[in-house]
Amino acid sequence: MDKQEFMNLVERAYDAKDLKPESIFMFNLLQFDFTYNDEEKTCTITCPITDIMLNPSGIVHGGIYTFIADTAMGHLNFHLKDAPYVTLEMKTSYFKAVSAGKIIATSRYIKEGYKVSFMECDVRNEEGDVLCKTTGTFYRFEKKG
Repeated sequence: MDKQEFMNLVERAYDAKDLKPESIFMFNLLQFDFTYNDEEKTCTITCPITDIMLNPSGIVHGGIYTFIADTAMGHLNFHLKDAPYVTLEMKTSYFKAVSAGKIIATSRYIKEGYKVSFMECDVRNEEGDVLCKTTGTFYRFEKKG
């Protein structure tokens, strides 16, 4: 990606930003595409790997994997629940590095509760190889009057 392409991407992400699910600046900048399967209770995010995701070794930074996994789990809650949930804790185990192609993150419930939900997310490449697995605990956050 050259400088002009990057600046155009930043401008489009900025112009489309909003504090709503799927519309946050970083989601737009990283080109997240959200899909949901209500029957299976999953959220899948697909995005291209771009230069801005790479660490000094030339592979996708582990924080990007964790960010996309947290986003997929959080958005599954946004999509299915009637109140927001916040992340209490997460753990990511990394299995394989990539530097090109697409990232596909799919989240699901391990144990769905009213106040606390336990979730997992697999991040894969286009060939279906598991790049990492993230588990997380999410808490129902209800704002007080």
